[in-house]
Amino acid sequence: MTNYSPQIPIDKGGTPKQGYVPAKVALTRKASENAVVSSIWLLGHDTTELEMTVIGQATAVKWLTQAVVDSSVAGTSVLTAVATGNWDHVIPNGETRRFVVPVATVGYGQSVQGVNRAEGLYPAVAYKTFAGNGSVFTAEF
Repeated sequence: MTNYSPQIPIDKGGTPKQGYVPAKVALTRKASENAVVSSIWLLGHDTTELEMTVIGQATAVKWLTQAVVDSSVAGTSVLTAVATGNWDHVIPNGETRRFVVPVATVGYGQSVQGVNRAEGLYPAVAYKTFAGNGSVFTAEF
């Protein structure tokens, strides 16, 4: 398995700067303000990390495979996740979390589509606030 996620910064003395995020500008950003329904975010072909900030409500997060995205159940997968406990992560209200996109399938090797597909990473993520309105701000890296 290759190390596909961005590295943390290293200082001039060669020491890794623990607690710092990688020195990389976001590929894209999404603001879902006052959301009450679930959202599905299709990740870009070069996305290997996500940073999510939630304000107003705790939020459930579920990684989605391409098969789930292509099916008719994609829209309900996270809606039911809150009720059934079928989520991968929970982000508490007022917190920011950074995730390395996990491997979903065998990758395509030297894919011309980008590192996300080449490494077989999850191509989508879904999220839903637990109760009532909440805002979710997401950035892809």
